[in-house]
Amino acid sequence: MSTLLDALRSVPLFSGLDEEAYHEIGHWTELLSFPAEHYIFHQGDEADAVWIVAKGRVRMLRHASPGKEVILELLGSGEVFGGATLLLSRNPATAQAATPVTVLRIPRSAYLELLERYPRVAVRLLQMLGRRLEHAMSIRSLILEKVENRIAYVLLTLAERAGRHDPQGVWITVPLSREDIARMAGTTLETAIRILSRWTRAGWIRTERGGYILIRDLKALQDLARQEEP
Repeated sequence: MSTLLDALRSVPLFSGLDEEAYHEIGHWTELLSFPAEHYIFHQGDEADAVWIVAKGRVRMLRHASPGKEVILELLGSGEVFGGATLLLSRNPATAQAATPVTVLRIPRSAYLELLERYPRVAVRLLQMLGRRLEHAMSIRSLILEKVENRIAYVLLTLAERAGRHDPQGVWITVPLSREDIARMAGTTLETAIRILSRWTRAGWIRTERGGYILIRDLKALQDLARQEEP
């Protein structure tokens, strides 16, 4: 139970609660681990629980057409997912472990009771959903932009959410394949490879073994992401 309680204490959604509250929530909660690439649940499954990332990264995927998936978000430690956090009866997207991941699972009935008992948690959940909605609207506004703009936006978003600054630039601390980037930007693998190779030659980015990306020229990507289609 101590590992579960430590995980609950680390989640920003529950920060500031007293020990009695953590123990109560702990009785409702499972701590589960999955290997990389494991599907946690699928689009269309019943939304019977809320999930919280305790450690690692989770991809949220949506089926755009038969055999094609688009990456909607890459979630990190402390982020909540599942059934639009139970506002919907079915999961609107698929959740997949992007890295080995440890998650908290709270059943629907327990989670709804938790929100009633702890209004502070409900307020934080609304704030989180607001940020998610703002991000989704930004992504939608990029649909008509050039592919370069979209890929720049994807890298900048990942740098903001999973970045580590050092003298060389900003490391994106989650491993990414070229296909991951293509799926997040809504483009083909070939186009993503061509653009990223060009940026590598220009010195804007560098890719290390394992799929880790260093952004060496943050301003160049920021300027490109803000650039409007002529």
